[in-house]
Formats: sequence, C-alpha cells, structure tokens
Amino acid sequence: MPSNLQFRLSPHHDIKLLSKVFARGGRIHIPELLRQEDAKRIHDALVSRTPWNVTVIHKDLVYDVTPQQWEEMSDEQKHAFDMEVVKFARKQYEGRYRTLRLSDHGESFTGPIPELVALTEFLSGEEFISFIRQVTNSRKVDFADSQATCYWPGDFLHPHFDVVEEKKRQFAYVLNLTPQWRVEWGGLLGFIDPDGHLSEAYAPRWNALNLLDVRLHHYVSHVAPFAAANRYSITGWLRSR
Repeated sequence: MPSNLQFRLSPHHDIKLLSKVFARGGRIHIPELLRQEDAKRIHDALVSRTPWNVTVIHKDLVYDVTPQQWEEMSDEQKHAFDMEVVKFARKQYEGRYRTLRLSDHGESFTGPIPELVALTEFLSGEEFISFIRQVTNSRKVDFADSQATCYWPGDFLHPHFDVVEEKKRQFAYVLNLTPQWRVEWGGLLGFIDPDGHLSEAYAPRWNALNLLDVRLHHYVSHVAPFAAANRYSITGWLRSR
C-alpha cells in the first residue's frame, strides 16, 4: 500500500562533481543525501519500531534468526551461538549483523512501518534512480532492492565482492543512519586493493550515501565491544531489469 510520506533528496548535490569523483575509483561517499527531516523519520523507525533478525553468513549460506527465536534462546545458547560465529570467522568468509528485508525487486515494503514503505518507494523512484544514473554515468540502473541493517557491538562482515550475475547488480549502496559515530568504534566500510592493503575506508556518517561498483573488494570492519551506539543503515544493490 503506498505511503502518505514522500522522501526527497536534499537540494545541494553537485551532480557533475559527484560523477567525476565516482569515475576515479568506482566508489563515492555522498554526505547529506536526504532532507534532514526525512533521515530523522527513518532513523526513528529503525530504532523504535523495526523487528530485527539476527543474520549470519556462513559457508556461502545466509540464514536469519527471528526476533522470537532469539528471545527464546538462553544466555548460554546465545553465547554458544556467538562463539561458533567467531570460530568460523577465524578461518573463512563470515558475517553477522541484524536485518529486516524490505524489497527484493523494487516493490514497496509491505510491513506496518510507513517510513520504510516510503523509503522503498523513494529508492526505486524516478528521483533517486535518475540521481544514481547521473553519478555513475550508467543507464543500466532500473531499481533498488533494499534491507534495513543494524550492526551491534561484535558484528562484522568479511571481505567480499557483490557480483551476482543472475541478479544483474550494478552498484551497491549504504545509506547511513546513525546520528553519532566514532571511527574507533569500527563498523567502517573498507576497500581492499589487489595487493591486500586497505586503500580507503568510509565511516558511517549520518545521512550519507556510500555507493560502489559491485566488483570492488570491500568489507565492514568489526564493531568494537565498547561501541556506545548501534550502526544503523539501509543497504542493497542498484540493479538492471
């Protein structure tokens, strides 16, 4: 059902400059993507009304522990769960964070959170898709899939590429929605050079869009146990039909 809310880009974006920056390395950090009031509405929905699954990536499998399943686990079971994630993370690709799936093919979110309904409409709407096409100089972008994500202390996502041929992903995006964050808390979006060095990293700055080519090697660094906030964002891929 369409939302009565309507989100918009903030009016200050210099498209020509953004396009030049993106062309240099296939990635860009764009501050103040949305109008402030829109970003605040989404943040409120994520903090106070979003039911989070605990998502684990293990051996190329992605599975969710529902809020109910997580609450039914004892403290001992939760600790054993965490230790198993750590055990495998020492050896291979792994990840753990919180999610709520919003849109798989550009459709509107069907849950009872109007801000997230409006957000999915915005992400696949003409204003945002046109903006992305101009920044990336690509006409292949037709819609965005999306999920809400939340990284708690201890969460992380190991290095990976986002190429999935059958899904026709062109670019990955992260809309950061954490009001205050310190770099020493971790949760940075990092880019890895072919020689294994960290070439650049973006902190999860409030209301900033991180945009990257799916062929770039990247990861989300471990959120420190002493982090004083959760890392909220909307993430997904800009795709071709």
